[in-house]
Amino acid sequence: EEYSRRDEVGLCGGVVVAMPKERVEQRRTRRTGGGDGGGISSSSSRRRGDDSKSNGILGSGIGGSGGGGSVISSWLFFWSAALMTFSIIQLRSPAPSVDLTAIATRGGAVGGAVSRAGGFVPSDPAVGDYSARWNDFSLEIFSAPKPFVGDDKDNNERAIRSWMALNPKPKVTLLGYETGFDEVAKKFGLGIERRVDKNFLGVPLFNSMLSRANSSKSLVTVIINGDILLFDDFIQTLHKVMSNFRDFLIVGARYDIDELPPGVTETDPEYVSRVREHVLSTGTLHTYGGMDVWAWNTDGPRLFDPIMPHFVFGRGKYDNWLTHETIAAGRRQVVDVSETCLTVHVKHDYHLVAGNNRRRLLGAFWSEGKKSKFELFINIFLSLHVGTYTNQMGNVLFAPWKLSMCLEPTGMCLLRRKRPGICNCEFSSFVGKTQTDPVVKNGSRVIRCGMISVETKDDFSIPVLPPEGSEPPPFGLPLTLESILDRLAEDNTIILSALNFGYRAIMMNWVCNMRHLSIRNFVIASLDPDLYKYAYTRGLPTYYETTIFEGLNSSLLADATYGSDSFKQLTKMKSRVVVRLLKLNYNVVWTDCDIVWFKNPLDHMKGHNVDLVIQTNAPDDEPMNGRRRINSGFYLAKSNPPTIQAFEDIIKFASKSKMSEQPCFYDVMCGKNGETAIGDNKCQYNGMVVQLLDRHLYPNGITDKIWDTPPGQIHKKFPNLYILHNNWVKGADGKQKRFEEHGFIMFDKEEELCEYPTEW
Repeated sequence: EEYSRRDEVGLCGGVVVAMPKERVEQRRTRRTGGGDGGGISSSSSRRRGDDSKSNGILGSGIGGSGGGGSVISSWLFFWSAALMTFSIIQLRSPAPSVDLTAIATRGGAVGGAVSRAGGFVPSDPAVGDYSARWNDFSLEIFSAPKPFVGDDKDNNERAIRSWMALNPKPKVTLLGYETGFDEVAKKFGLGIERRVDKNFLGVPLFNSMLSRANSSKSLVTVIINGDILLFDDFIQTLHKVMSNFRDFLIVGARYDIDELPPGVTETDPEYVSRVREHVLSTGTLHTYGGMDVWAWNTDGPRLFDPIMPHFVFGRGKYDNWLTHETIAAGRRQVVDVSETCLTVHVKHDYHLVAGNNRRRLLGAFWSEGKKSKFELFINIFLSLHVGTYTNQMGNVLFAPWKLSMCLEPTGMCLLRRKRPGICNCEFSSFVGKTQTDPVVKNGSRVIRCGMISVETKDDFSIPVLPPEGSEPPPFGLPLTLESILDRLAEDNTIILSALNFGYRAIMMNWVCNMRHLSIRNFVIASLDPDLYKYAYTRGLPTYYETTIFEGLNSSLLADATYGSDSFKQLTKMKSRVVVRLLKLNYNVVWTDCDIVWFKNPLDHMKGHNVDLVIQTNAPDDEPMNGRRRINSGFYLAKSNPPTIQAFEDIIKFASKSKMSEQPCFYDVMCGKNGETAIGDNKCQYNGMVVQLLDRHLYPNGITDKIWDTPPGQIHKKFPNLYILHNNWVKGADGKQKRFEEHGFIMFDKEEELCEYPTEW
């Protein structure tokens, strides 16, 4: 009843609160000194007045001499009855409405207007009343959990159950495609978005995850780690933030616990309250560094300005980078909800990133050996070289807004940090335990709260070649041919291409093609350091090839435009790379990057059971093995002595020829005039058999006039194709035009993301 009689409206950190009328009058009296018998000036005045009159009144009221006392008593009774009647009427009357919009218009929600009662109402232009947007609320949660195997399966499913228990119920979409995704999606009614870019080790790239989440049709989208538990306070927090901000990004630190409370199951009616009590009493707030949940409205402006680099998900730094760059862009209000939203992480090991050392739990992994863990090293490098992030800016303490628990009707107060990130100890007074609790080391008078990163650009540069005469470097620092072959070969076979920096765009288009088909056993031989660094920072399986330049002018390769002398030299290097792999006992599928793959051809090619199976470049009216009609842009070479010898002979022949390497293939293996050709689709050379691939399944650029098919119809009119070569066209511009017309552009150069076909 007290709060229904509103007379003054104020804001507690952006939270509108109502004060009882009595408290308003008391505060007003204290400010002005006015009122009947209340303020200092009034009391002093009365003391300077007629003492006898004052004593008489007091005497009459207390001593009760004569009729004066009864008169006073009557008046007191009358006015008491009147006040009681007035109070009853007030209690039964509806409370006067408070125009929040008017208040926000006069002074905003945090800092700068005067209330009707003379008080100061804080305002901030960023804050408003957007509560009506809740009527359109919808939520989609995106996550890229680990494969559903062993303990990870239990942790992932427990988290999913907590998300599905939210009210209103969200849509949940799994990003990528891992073991158990189909079964879990069916079990819980989840969606699967397979079109996610991954690095060559199969780990999702965070920029691709963010892009998929941002394209959600729901009003609010969320990215969350796959083992994080959520509860209903997450929805309440979203409601509060949406009501105050038009455009926002929510970030939050998690609570780490060793285990869930014993003796309680998810079917227990007290499960949520027991877990909450257990977490708040025994958990540790993960207040610096990592974050595990982000939420933002999808109908707002771009989150940040730079193009997000290809961060490896789950390997650090992308969370701080995202938060910092969104704050720096200034288009959204970034809110730290660590106190109001209970996000829970149950301890586990990091076996997917720490190798076989299963003792490294929780934060220990991330604080050790930053220059020896390949994916962590890449993320640190990217964070320091793209955008304005430095030294762990962008953790939750840097969020300009903080949502805090308080004794207000909503239970939450919105606070603006005057100096975000100034104190790592900020949370220590409000929660049971944090990773940044203040400590004093060895009797020092210096108080330390956690740690911050001290990485600098100069400390993190991309290694290109292993140092000479030293122990083998950790995996990936740098990437070498032998190290990636060991991890990627399938059935002892590698798909190979070799390029220089000038061909990076067409290379990325082909890489997206491979990702679309879920083909992982490919390697890119970088023929210059620039391409190596470009590919390295985009999660590609590459190495810097330096062993093949004997007798060639490698300095010309930087300008190897199509058809030039430099280009002809570049083509002669392809076979040198292939021979290197053949001698390491790997079968090699060579592919030019101007080839579209519609399905994985490896099994079909191996089924020919010959030493070399290769594409034909012949027009439809010529035999496939016609004179100089071998196309060296696509083939499978088996690792055996006859094949290795044949390739060495091709390299020797090409080094003395002014032609490109392709006609040399025919002259060596079929004879200059087709002397060793067999039928219309084979040749034989020194005991090895060369098989020409069916041109209707592996067509070149002139076969069946496929490229003349109406745009978007090739895969429908020719459904049996394995590949399609974009040759028999003049120049790189002609190739590009074909790709664009037929929808074979699979790499967005502006956002640096793959665009996956949906019809094939």
